[in-house]
Amino acid sequence: MRSLLVVAAVATALVACGGADTTRLGPAAPTATRTASATPSQPINVDDMMGLYATQTVFVADIDRVSAITLLNHFTRYAIATTGKAQVAADYGYATFGTPPSTNAGAWLYLLDGIEGGPLRLRTFDVSGIERASRSDIGSVASPQRSLGLAIDGRVLVLKSDARRAWIDAYEPLTLKPQGTVMEKPGCGDRLVTSGSRVAIVCLATGDIAVDGLRGGGTARIEGSLPKLAGAAMADDGTIYVVTADRQLALVAPNATKLSPLPWPSEWTGTVLPDTIAIATGSPSVVLAELADDGAWLRVFASNNLSQRQSLRLAGRLAGAPQFGVLALYPFAYFASGGSVMHVELNSGMLETMTEVGQGATIAAVVNR
Repeated sequence: MRSLLVVAAVATALVACGGADTTRLGPAAPTATRTASATPSQPINVDDMMGLYATQTVFVADIDRVSAITLLNHFTRYAIATTGKAQVAADYGYATFGTPPSTNAGAWLYLLDGIEGGPLRLRTFDVSGIERASRSDIGSVASPQRSLGLAIDGRVLVLKSDARRAWIDAYEPLTLKPQGTVMEKPGCGDRLVTSGSRVAIVCLATGDIAVDGLRGGGTARIEGSLPKLAGAAMADDGTIYVVTADRQLALVAPNATKLSPLPWPSEWTGTVLPDTIAIATGSPSVVLAELADDGAWLRVFASNNLSQRQSLRLAGRLAGAPQFGVLALYPFAYFASGGSVMHVELNSGMLETMTEVGQGATIAAVVNR
């Protein structure tokens, strides 16, 4: 999805490493309609590609720990003990598509645990897994998933709720000192999504969305909704994407306050899996996972042109479908299934098992480090 030269170079390298299928997304073109054929993914051993891909680390949350696992050799750098399954936040290392990774990418890691057993605890760790700050007066969070995030200035954001409303509290990144409420909305709110320009609270059941700036003061309710959402994601430019299990897709454009439907490709059949819509950070791509009659698929489309799309097979019908969501950091998407941590290369569809963790394994964050 980057320049044609980069795409060609990656394709050449992949073929040299094993004759892989190089079907990929082409550059978005307003008048071109191109749907990549849905072909089975091929296994790949990334250990043999130590110069082709940048270093990435995926953080995997299980019922009693968070493990930091490297992309290139699948090595577990460290594991942090948790009370129940933790939520995780870390900076991804890209400000916008096309910019180089930040030198501080992944330098700080934030864990929110105790959600299923209380009291809640928010902690800061450095890149080596050493704890730097902790506080246990967080209160209650809105959801055991996707209630933790980061603002572009580093503030840690926590989505909270009660019977009447949902709101986002901010904490200073290194000391975790409270820094006030960023925004709030009446009614339900159980997903937090952020970008470099705004923040949003999403209610999956009703489809209700509210947005605000990162410093608050101007909360707006989005006009229109899709009830029974399967997931929501926000791109770097502030575009919000939402999808339902029964294949309804819509977006809220940057600076807009109205939900706009997107046409669903007729060849994409199946049920959209929970929390599997994600932005492929570092590229203009959106991904989502479906379970169809012939197996599990990762659907990939260009954020600026839905006609530029492809399907990558992830698993057969009976086993291997993504569980607990999908995260993507170009050129890979990560997911867990049955305790296995997996990644798929977004250009070629090549699929690999990284390691085995626990049955509750959840991809919680990915960074360029």
